[in-house]
Amino acid sequence: MTRKHIIIAAIVAGSLIAGCRHEAAAPVPVVKDAGHTFSVRGSVREMTIMPETVEFPEHAGKQEFTAYCGICHSLRYISMQPAFPRKTWEAEVEKMVVKYGAPIDSVNGRKIVDYLVAVKGNGS
Repeated sequence: MTRKHIIIAAIVAGSLIAGCRHEAAAPVPVVKDAGHTFSVRGSVREMTIMPETVEFPEHAGKQEFTAYCGICHSLRYISMQPAFPRKTWEAEVEKMVVKYGAPIDSVNGRKIVDYLVAVKGNGS
């Protein structure tokens, strides 16, 4: 090792050691708001976001929608999607089946698409 390498190694080691020192910081209270939490402990920040319950309107296909779509992901995720045309909802349901292996047969797939178009469709 050359002198240059030793100096660089010493600087890196010193920086790592200095960065690992913990000074006793005043505790920050945990903030809770609508199921969300945020806390700070030293240099560590922690946040938990609790999903809110989403209510979807009653319409034909709701049972299939909640049963099948809720298997793999939160229904809140779907509630945040924009209003799509039928063609897009068909492609989304097909993608869930083909790419992600969702256990949705063609009959239930049509019911789900019809439901999504009714409650999150844009009319085109």
